[in-house]
Amino acid sequence: MRSYLLINHSIGGTEGATALLKFNMRNQSTVTCKYSGCLHLEKTLDKEQAIKSGNSYYHPDCFQTKEDIKKIIDLFKNHVNPNPVYSTLQSVIKNIVFTKGLGSDFLLFGLQYYIDHKIPLNYPQGLYYVIQNKQVLDAYNKSKVKNMKGNIEIKEDSGSEFTHVPIQNKSFADIIK
Repeated sequence: MRSYLLINHSIGGTEGATALLKFNMRNQSTVTCKYSGCLHLEKTLDKEQAIKSGNSYYHPDCFQTKEDIKKIIDLFKNHVNPNPVYSTLQSVIKNIVFTKGLGSDFLLFGLQYYIDHKIPLNYPQGLYYVIQNKQVLDAYNKSKVKNMKGNIEIKEDSGSEFTHVPIQNKSFADIIK
């Protein structure tokens, strides 16, 4: 947010020059996410939460999406087609990630799965088949479960005891009394 300060002053009884001073009133502890595909409602974030890349700041998930898309383009260029039509490739990727709402990590995993299993893929529109492949979806879900198992810790707490008090059901005879 830029603000301008207008200063009028007179010198020796005559109207002097008008000075227009520009100053920055933005709080220096907040920054704006520079990712063009940012889906956050609030583009500003704290500097401590932001990820800095060059002179730009990003939300952590925006930065991850940006990096995943770079990796997808590199994988496609290096392993599928060395001379793709980049505008078509980027259009397909953005359609899958932003319009269809699938995560860039899923598309990256799917493309890596196709490369590892030597499944033929010749053109950028083939990425639509990658996201619809049931084998890719199953393998992705299995890898997510594996990653989650490593992150889950089960702790036993011997300090709390649970007691069960059965509810006494009233019979029809109890209601009549």
